[in-house]
Amino acid sequence: MAGLVESVRSKVAERCLATRCRAQGCSVNMNGVRGDHILINMDCRSLGIGRQDGRCDFIFVSDDGDRVVALELKRGDLDASYVVEQLRAGARFVERIVPRGVDVNFVPLAVYGGKFHRKEREELLKRANWIGFRGKRFQVDSLRCGRGIVEKLK
Repeated sequence: MAGLVESVRSKVAERCLATRCRAQGCSVNMNGVRGDHILINMDCRSLGIGRQDGRCDFIFVSDDGDRVVALELKRGDLDASYVVEQLRAGARFVERIVPRGVDVNFVPLAVYGGKFHRKEREELLKRANWIGFRGKRFQVDSLRCGRGIVEKLK
């Protein structure tokens, strides 16, 4: 049976795969990632996602722990309502590309470079703003621009 990465890779055009996680003046370091993994650039037109549909910036898929991370990157201050909307769109995309019988560890991740104001942090803690994926709800995690994704894969 094919691994998670192989299965997802077969559903995504090669030109939509990225080697670096960088958008809007913010980046996530991929050093230290173990095992087979891919990074999907959600701005790729070949994915067939319209501008009006919303989308997060990247989807990271790893065979190490069958992890799928939806990433929304912001160079500036974090806006909880916008991030939640984009990560929900990312979760809907992941629902379509990950085979039904495969159990994955889903992580919605907001990456920010500016301030993460208390009000925004409190908004992300509310259950109403958690991200739904395959019948479960996931709290949005956060990471500063430039930090390594491996911090969130432990």
